[in-house]
Amino acid sequence: MATIKRSALWGASAIFLLAMVSCGGCPATPSIASISPSNAVAGGAGLALTINGGNFNSTSVVVWNGTALGTTFVSNNQLTAAVSSSNIADPDTAVVYVYNPVNGTTVVEGTAVTTNNNQCNSPGSNAISFVVSP
Repeated sequence: MATIKRSALWGASAIFLLAMVSCGGCPATPSIASISPSNAVAGGAGLALTINGGNFNSTSVVVWNGTALGTTFVSNNQLTAAVSSSNIADPDTAVVYVYNPVNGTTVVEGTAVTTNNNQCNSPGSNAISFVVSP
């Protein structure tokens, strides 16, 4: 019986380690608790968006409708991002999420992010809506 338990333990450990090794160290999945402000009036000036949540790191990127914004790391729980006036020029609802690139890869502002996943297929954060009202 001890041999079976030991084999099962090794098998479970191997599966766990395989996931860690195959990506070369995937980043933690970020999460958004809140954003501030959460809305703006169309045609207004650009603004600084504060994102509160968790699992942020120095390479985290705030994504606005699929486009990376200039992002500043404040702490593991907070980021700020520059939202330009062109992003809020017209009434719309923007989808905002945070993405943690793999192994310190830097995402340049304006680079299109086509999916909410990184190279390890680790998901980005939950999406939060930002409303641009007329």
